[in-house]
Amino acid sequence: MAAHLSREQAVGPAWAAVEAQPSIADVKANAAKLIGAQVTDVGLTSTTSSAWLDIASRLKIRGRRLLAAPHEWGDYLFALQRMADNADAALEVLPPLDLAAPDLSEWAARIDEDVAAIFSPMVTSVRGLRYPVEEIARMPRPATCVYLIDAAQALGQTEVDVAKIGCDALVATTRKWLRAPRETALFWTNPAMPPELRAAALAPNDVNITLMLGMGAALEQALEAGVSELERRLRALSGFLYQAGRESGLDTPDGRAPMTGAVTFLLPDESAPTVEAALREREMIAKFPHPAQDEPNCGDIPKGGALLRISPNLYNSEQEISELVECVATAVRRV
Repeated sequence: MAAHLSREQAVGPAWAAVEAQPSIADVKANAAKLIGAQVTDVGLTSTTSSAWLDIASRLKIRGRRLLAAPHEWGDYLFALQRMADNADAALEVLPPLDLAAPDLSEWAARIDEDVAAIFSPMVTSVRGLRYPVEEIARMPRPATCVYLIDAAQALGQTEVDVAKIGCDALVATTRKWLRAPRETALFWTNPAMPPELRAAALAPNDVNITLMLGMGAALEQALEAGVSELERRLRALSGFLYQAGRESGLDTPDGRAPMTGAVTFLLPDESAPTVEAALREREMIAKFPHPAQDEPNCGDIPKGGALLRISPNLYNSEQEISELVECVATAVRRV
């Protein structure tokens, strides 16, 4: 990234962009390799939301039904409702699933010939729960029904292989588990889709070359390490975090071990400001999700209490995780 900025300063951004095209082609090739796709079916963009909205807005939905998973992202649901209202379509939230042992029979019963699209995350945002996307993709659906997956919380911490999944479109940020710069993301669409929904039509006219080169470095590191190895290491860290939390009096909303690399603890409501201040003082980064805004239909969050989501970085040590848990537990006890 620094080298490209130096070239921009030396020869100007236009010529520097021309010089960078072979490297950008490598970024795209590695993005395709990471998700098991053909390079012609992959695009690079700035955010997951921009790619998702571009795909969703091109769907033919007039007079038809849209089915959304209970954990679909709140901003997407808002957009879908507006699209449905403007096209005499109907947005329906699908029944909740026990994601530890999902039964999709009620979902399958909702899919008729008038369903235009199905939307779900691969991994949920608030609690890091893994959706059975492969099984969802195998459910019978109309030929014109598009299954769009948001893999923002999945890419880089678990295998994402579009060929194995069998979906029609997938979007994902690279700034989370892959640790690429902010405002970097990728998308994939099935080449069998209509022309307006193929990657070539969806690709933005302009991207930030410097950020895309940063994404390329992150993709190279992930491919070199191997996604299975990344998943093993991250799951080991999240398992250690979960166990350390329980030993310190912290627990997840349902008491279950994490399904992915993130761990979400349920804290007393009144402790949130104290915990947030303690983490800031120690320069530790965690997130207090807002389920009512982030996943308004999830329905699996206990009433009362504050959620604290912790996502161990690949380079965090068990000692650092222990210190974070001690910081949170001590702050909770002070309230």
